[in-house]
Amino acid sequence: MPSPVMAALKDVGDGIRLAPLWWRLGLDQTASRFQRSILGPFWMACNLLVVAFALAFLVSALMGADIMGSYPQVVAGLLAWSLVGTAMAESQAIFLYNAGLMQNQRLPLSFYVFLHVQKAATNFLFQAIAFWVVMLLIGRFVVPHWTLIPAVVVMLLIVGLQGFVIAVPSTRFRDVAYMMSYVVQLLFYVTPVFWMATNVSAKHRWVVELNPFAHQVELLRAPLTGHAPALIDWYWTLGTTGVLAVIAFTLLALFRKRVVFWL
Repeated sequence: MPSPVMAALKDVGDGIRLAPLWWRLGLDQTASRFQRSILGPFWMACNLLVVAFALAFLVSALMGADIMGSYPQVVAGLLAWSLVGTAMAESQAIFLYNAGLMQNQRLPLSFYVFLHVQKAATNFLFQAIAFWVVMLLIGRFVVPHWTLIPAVVVMLLIVGLQGFVIAVPSTRFRDVAYMMSYVVQLLFYVTPVFWMATNVSAKHRWVVELNPFAHQVELLRAPLTGHAPALIDWYWTLGTTGVLAVIAFTLLALFRKRVVFWL
């Protein structure tokens, strides 16, 4: 009988081998959300751009900044937040959303987490395309920095690890799922998504410097706007990845067999 550690490793390995299945299923689920829609998944991008314009207008009105200058930063921040925060908020329903499939098909738990990552990546891609098109139209387009590729890879890894960390307790204790919406909303306001860290006074700079989500947002926003992320952003993000990996693997090893009975 395999040990919990070996069983957890096998679960992840089986999930990777099923990549063609969860990749196709993720595309089908994304397409089904926008069935008979002309714009399809680009509706998510429209929502991003409209909200970014409203927040940029608010920032320019309160801080006296040029709205055309602040808009690229705000929309890039919201685009980064789609992987940092929005994907985290949706993690609580990974197993609950797929309860019917889990109770009828014997698939590894990692399969559903990889499915969640695939849909997050697809959403990010459509929103990024819309971001670059709009920046081109308003004359603010810059060539993304090459660090965008490794930054997206690291963030998708974090999305998957957070999937395990949040989805397992959310399946056992349903209050966690309700709590996550409030936690993510609070994090959105204390993280420099639509406001800039440079506008924070030195007295309150710790709110940004000690916020791992702020470093994750900047890790994506900087290359989206043509700049290389600071080394401190890489250190914080990679450190967060390591901590999440330990927690996620521990949860998978301990509760892998119990999740389906909690549905």
